[in-house]
Amino acid sequence: MTVLAGVTVLDLSRLMAGPYAAMALAHYGARVIKIESLEGEEGRGFGPPFCGEVAALFMMSNRGKESLCLDFRKPAGRTVLEKLVARADVLIHSFRLDFAERQKLRYEDLALINPRLVHYSVSAYGSDSAYRLKPSVDSVIQGVAGGFYGAGEEKDPPIRNSLPIVDVASGMCGVNGILAALMERQKSGRGQAVELTLMGTMLTFLGSKIAEASIEGHCEREINPAIVAPSRHFQGSDQRWFTLTVINDAAFARLCKLVGRPEWTSEDRFRDNASRIRHRTELLAMLAGIFSTRTARAWITALDSADIPAGPVNTVPDMLADPVLRSLLGQHADVPGLPQPEFPVRSERGMRDVAALRRAPGLGEHSRSVLTELGYDSAQIGQLSADAITRLGGAPRLQD
Repeated sequence: MTVLAGVTVLDLSRLMAGPYAAMALAHYGARVIKIESLEGEEGRGFGPPFCGEVAALFMMSNRGKESLCLDFRKPAGRTVLEKLVARADVLIHSFRLDFAERQKLRYEDLALINPRLVHYSVSAYGSDSAYRLKPSVDSVIQGVAGGFYGAGEEKDPPIRNSLPIVDVASGMCGVNGILAALMERQKSGRGQAVELTLMGTMLTFLGSKIAEASIEGHCEREINPAIVAPSRHFQGSDQRWFTLTVINDAAFARLCKLVGRPEWTSEDRFRDNASRIRHRTELLAMLAGIFSTRTARAWITALDSADIPAGPVNTVPDMLADPVLRSLLGQHADVPGLPQPEFPVRSERGMRDVAALRRAPGLGEHSRSVLTELGYDSAQIGQLSADAITRLGGAPRLQD
């Protein structure tokens, strides 16, 4: 029995922050119905890479879901949506506030239909912010928050993190909020509004930088952050890179012994982390010279033996070639050749892995079955299709 068996989720969100949270709920056993426009959400076309006609990123963010195409802006479509809301436990959307108001998708609108509904919305800046109507996405949020200056050196131009860190982290945070609301509902019997902001997620990443700017009046920009030292990547004699971090004085003593410099532990400039931070430029330069005398693999083996966090600086193909790391990825039988990250939380009972979930749905693949479940007969479903209220689709083409 899964944790959320019997829970129905309506996913009206797009791109990744909302869909990732809905996908996580599917891992916990919820039934997730993805409600899309007749053209499909934009994420279906975000690529490369593609699995046949569907973007690989979409496949990874929408597994475990059913797809219902629905134009709920039209009266007949709104009727379908309200029937679904009446039966649902959770509704997720990422529409801007003005659209949500016009289409009566706010919590106060939908609670009239189902007072037990957990209403989860994803916004850029928050529904009470002066920026509430500004459109935004992951990369823009990173830039606005100052995140482009969180990497690189002072001389470098702004550097965007190309990984969707805000969207993925927002999805993970959103799951917490939804699960907490479902737990509270068990006590009160009432649903509630839960809102996540992309900016709030990004500001959490920037916590130490916000403190630095507030206390010091500026933020120092460098690859080796001024938190612990040494902490950075180095090259071995084979020109391959490896990375290490020393988190306390005991680990630094072990490092000094390992590199043949035990006297460093008694020097004032390296006596504690604060001193090593002040003198990190010279410390890193000396370590770079020492590390250039042996291969990266030899150093990693030695650092492992000394119980110092270290590892190779891999490319993604390098990572996939490591059988231990590769084994942490899931594989769906319907999508061969596409290793997929498992949801990072594991529990002994109550969850499903990638292999146990249905693959991401084709556009409108489940429109007919969901509408039939709501009481529509074949003639009515055909009319809804003819009136462009729904779209009846099938399984996606996953190979060219």
